[in-house]
Amino acid sequence: MINTSKRTKKAEKAASSEITKISERKNIVEYRLNNGLKILLVENHVAPVVTVLVLFKVGSRNEGVGYTGSTHFLEHMLFKGTKKHNAQKGNGIDDLLTQIGAYWNATTWFDRTSYFEVVPSEYMDLCVGLEADRMRNLLLRQEDHDSEMSVVRNEMERGENYPEEALEKELYAVAFREHPYHHPTIGWRSDVEGVPMERLKKFYDTFYWPNNATVVVVGAFERNEALATIEKHYGKIPMAPEPIPQVYTVEPPQEGERRFQIRRAGDLPRVWVGYHVPEASHPDNYPLAAIRHLLGGTYERSSRLYKSLIDSGIAADSFARHHDLRDPGLFIVGATLNPGVALQTAEAILHAELAKLASEPVSEEELGRAKSANIKGTILAKAEPSSLAFMLGEAESKADWHWLIDFDDKFNAVTANDIMRVARHYFVQDNRTVGHFIPKPQPVAEAKPAANQVAAGSAAKGEGTSSGASQQKEKEKLKKLIDASPSVVKVKLPKPKPHTSNFVSKVAKKVLPNGLTVLVMENPGTESVGISGICRAGKYFSYGKNSSLADLAIELLPKGSLNYGKLEIAEILEAMGIPAGLDFSIDNFRVSFGTHLVAKDLPLFLTLLADVLCYPGFDSGELKKTKVEWKAKIIEAMNSTRMLAWNGLRRNIYEANHPFFEKSFEEELAELDQVSLEAIRELHSTYMVPKGTILTIVGDVNIEETIDLVGTSFGDWQGGAASAISMPPAPLPQAKRRVEVKLADKKSVDIVMGHPTPLKRTDNDFYAAKLANAALGQDTITSRLGQVVRDRAGLTYGIYSAFSDSAYGQAPWTVSLSVNPLNVDKAIALTSQVLTDYLERGISDDELSKETGRAIGSFKVGLASSSGIARALSEFEFLGLGVEELDKITSRYLSVTKAQTDAAMRKYMRPDKAVTVVSGTLG
Repeated sequence: MINTSKRTKKAEKAASSEITKISERKNIVEYRLNNGLKILLVENHVAPVVTVLVLFKVGSRNEGVGYTGSTHFLEHMLFKGTKKHNAQKGNGIDDLLTQIGAYWNATTWFDRTSYFEVVPSEYMDLCVGLEADRMRNLLLRQEDHDSEMSVVRNEMERGENYPEEALEKELYAVAFREHPYHHPTIGWRSDVEGVPMERLKKFYDTFYWPNNATVVVVGAFERNEALATIEKHYGKIPMAPEPIPQVYTVEPPQEGERRFQIRRAGDLPRVWVGYHVPEASHPDNYPLAAIRHLLGGTYERSSRLYKSLIDSGIAADSFARHHDLRDPGLFIVGATLNPGVALQTAEAILHAELAKLASEPVSEEELGRAKSANIKGTILAKAEPSSLAFMLGEAESKADWHWLIDFDDKFNAVTANDIMRVARHYFVQDNRTVGHFIPKPQPVAEAKPAANQVAAGSAAKGEGTSSGASQQKEKEKLKKLIDASPSVVKVKLPKPKPHTSNFVSKVAKKVLPNGLTVLVMENPGTESVGISGICRAGKYFSYGKNSSLADLAIELLPKGSLNYGKLEIAEILEAMGIPAGLDFSIDNFRVSFGTHLVAKDLPLFLTLLADVLCYPGFDSGELKKTKVEWKAKIIEAMNSTRMLAWNGLRRNIYEANHPFFEKSFEEELAELDQVSLEAIRELHSTYMVPKGTILTIVGDVNIEETIDLVGTSFGDWQGGAASAISMPPAPLPQAKRRVEVKLADKKSVDIVMGHPTPLKRTDNDFYAAKLANAALGQDTITSRLGQVVRDRAGLTYGIYSAFSDSAYGQAPWTVSLSVNPLNVDKAIALTSQVLTDYLERGISDDELSKETGRAIGSFKVGLASSSGIARALSEFEFLGLGVEELDKITSRYLSVTKAQTDAAMRKYMRPDKAVTVVSGTLG
């Protein structure tokens, strides 16, 4: 049930005669404007946040040869401005949303394009106005097209680095010959590079109209206010002057198995199998959705594919995907093989599992778990307003929103006979397309100093042979890009609603006799609970030992405990709708865990969590299997430009005896087999102790009852004292230098530059440093680096700067980006000049104001869910800051001055001492 405010009589009436109420079901209300705009409203006052989502029923299915990728390209162009809102005026959509701390983006898929904002509720009017403005008023300038084309191309190249994306693109292209699902959403490269602006304008003028759109608003608002707001901004926009073109092409039945291979440099073999299945609105959609649950994958340890492929040691990864689309789509199964396994072996197992579904009825118990997982997954998604908005948008793209409301009932009606019937009908040889990814042998990636390493970032390779005039021309070009200084926001925004954070009065803290710290906060009306936990047991405590020891220890935790076997744990979690609910992660200092579950499952979950965390089984057979899985992950990392770049950075900015130093992936692989159960048990018993553990529970609970539950589940857990953390200093590199890591057959290059920094979370200038970095590169759209390197120069899809884990200092400050191999030197030079310029000039007053607003607003948005609150409470407790710091964050940011921000950036950002690692296919 969604927590909503009572409807008033005023809200019952349409805000204007232009609005017609169409229907209402389960607190979702549909309205329609006279211009055809569909409106879906869902009030949810659990948090002071609103999600605004606008969905256009246009995707790659609406494209043809010559202009494939136009939908996605237009998605990018919709951020380039209108006459009323644009960066040149300082009030572009990104400029405005940044300073209020919004979470916003857009996505394109086969059947739709979606634009969304998640904001503090007082900014609903702003978001609706911005979306309405860009529906019909885009500038669509040639210069924006030219710069964004390079950005889109880099996005395409980044995707081509990954075998999975290559397989999916080829699978659809081979399986579909006539229907436009044949085309990848991002488009074919030559179309993306060649499509003229006139074609994009025509596409925009064909599909971007109110009668081809749905506006979804979910969150803390009053219905009559929302209706009036939407009518005010959208009511004057006319319907499309011509009927919206419909897709009438039908893919004919496949008349025989189709196969393809992709051979390129890579890590591990992969096999994908796709079957044609009907559209989302077809009755067979629901048995197929149940089959997806039954087959499962890597993180569903009770599932069929996990048992037959991963638990058997055949595959490192497996999956089942049901692409239920507006038109008939694909049901896909696949696997990433472990080293030494033949593709034919894994493919035969995939076929056998599908054949079994057609010949053997699924048990009531197994089908019951799938149905329970489905219904609880819906409850959990609806508990977070933004998730519900996205679900409604997807439903509108597949059929309509009633499809979502009816889905659970129709899923629950699925029988074992239904599953056998659809499996027999669709999972046949003539209806399938099979793809193999076959990695070509390649030399081991090796990090080497670049020939021009001392001058990295200050000159391009070969620059010494250029004429002085050529060098001067390039410098002037780069300077022009930088001197188009950050825009000044000139539009007055609504004042934030008074909001006094008061977590201290809401959060109960109790330290159990064994030392376990428990934090509990009530968040009624959600029917759900967010759980977050941290153990002081990160990799810091095992540095100098086997590099895979800590990773293997946490991987084993959910694979059996004193009172529960691995399969039993997996089946309980599946029935709860949280198959990965007991997966653990590890970083420098923390072993973390967390999930979001239905409130009534909390007692059983706590019992299970306590057994897994406190009394793990650490079975020798499971360790052997996990080593095989981990070996595959290391091999994949050895072929990832991103992973190699980050590994190379840590290897070059830290001494080998520092906790933040990383061994090479080859070294990790060589010592993997040496990890013993004895070492794992010792690590667990020494560091995973109650005195070093924090457990936070937020949601639809009673504080006293919940603390008692935790005491009952964890009270017997014993252990020693929490271990202290003392980070050794990490000096700056003596000079700027460049390191290259060469890897064959990569279309995109990853670049990471950075150095150690002493910044700690408890430092007085922490907030000033955070704001300094935010203005520089927190996001790739509105920060300085993004505005210059991405937006103006068009060199990258994404560029970011960041302080890594600053809990105890000495972590890296970094700048990271990806580029085409031909643009490496230009990108490094431009990035370096942006950094130099920023440090010389400092942050502007407008930037400081904008980033302060962003920090405060995003903090508020981040606490919109029980899970978000739980994570924040656990982290602040771990850092020793306590709940009190959450109540002080707004004042902390507001008190930061320009002088403090400039001082912090010059203290903690030293590009003149940075190491730059370039990873990919290099000349």
